[in-house]
Amino acid sequence: MQFEIHVLQSFPPANLNRDENGMPKSTVFGGRPRARISSQCQKRSVRLHYQAYSTLQTKNFASRSRSWLGELKPLLTAADIAEDKAEIAAKLALESLGASDDGKGKGKTKTILFLGHTEIEAIADILIKNWETIVPGLSGDKQELPKNITKGIEKSLATTGKPGDVALFGRMMASLPSVNVDASVQMAHAISVNKLQQEFDFFTAVDDLSDTSDLDAEEDSGADHLGETGYNSSTYYRFTVLDTKQLEKNLGSDDQLSAITQAFAEAFIQAIPTGHQNGFAAHSLPAAVMIVVREGQPVSLVDAFEDPVIPKDKKSLLENAVARLDGHWADLAKMYGSKAVKFNGIVTRSQLEGSLKNLESTKKDSVETLVQEAIAATFPGANGGN
Repeated sequence: MQFEIHVLQSFPPANLNRDENGMPKSTVFGGRPRARISSQCQKRSVRLHYQAYSTLQTKNFASRSRSWLGELKPLLTAADIAEDKAEIAAKLALESLGASDDGKGKGKTKTILFLGHTEIEAIADILIKNWETIVPGLSGDKQELPKNITKGIEKSLATTGKPGDVALFGRMMASLPSVNVDASVQMAHAISVNKLQQEFDFFTAVDDLSDTSDLDAEEDSGADHLGETGYNSSTYYRFTVLDTKQLEKNLGSDDQLSAITQAFAEAFIQAIPTGHQNGFAAHSLPAAVMIVVREGQPVSLVDAFEDPVIPKDKKSLLENAVARLDGHWADLAKMYGSKAVKFNGIVTRSQLEGSLKNLESTKKDSVETLVQEAIAATFPGANGGN
């Protein structure tokens, strides 16, 4: 089953996701320049929101880090293993995952590992239970773990159920393909429904303690730093789809299936990228949210905005964007049918409801109701435990 989320969201002046030159990312769609927020940027903000605000137990959380030594070593010392031996064993265990020490003495690895905290606990458990066979290999010039231990660590990551984050977003370890995880989430780059108009903010930083009476008019302007920041104000179409069968496969059971799907949906709807927020405070919630549950191939509605939306006919840009979404949905249903659709619901701000015609019968009172009904349609009889 495909769990699709379609969002229309406006931001005031912002630079939420910048390129290598510090400018807001952009693209061309429908032959016109558009603002863009990358899928990677959105995934990170969604994952952080998912961890910060969901009611899931922490065992469902994972982290991307080079600092796992600081997590693994204390689990060993807590089992009365000497600190020096615990550090060596922890480093060797991480090396078996393809992450060798960076050599800078700060306990970090050269590469980032995406691991769940339960997975780190499982690695620690293997080391502790087999400590007597491990100790001989921790001395001498060639320190190494027994092969059966490294194989056991690899097997534990490959065969056990994955933490929610890993099950949702997948994992790739080039040096250890057996522990790779196919993502159950696909996320589109968000693009603006309106034509991009890039702008620049020129700013100065003034020395608060300088004596302005001593300023040389020809050499001092009164500003210690000058600069500029790119920004734009855009209304985005955001789209993601969750393959619930792949999610269940990754989790290893259906115990947390509905709860993790709900937590992901809530996070995708509400998460906002953090780029340049101190200077722009662009914290705007979506104006329209649509959830579609269907069998078979997921369908993006981005073609509704091939022609950039503008305010016209005494209607705002958002009103016209919602009308475009509504009309495009009807066009696709007419062209391809809708028998694969098992649920469809939409919620908008009250002033936008007049733009709904074809989708009017699917209106919901709130985002909370929309998500709950979509979850119920996707997992009939699920208890939604966490």
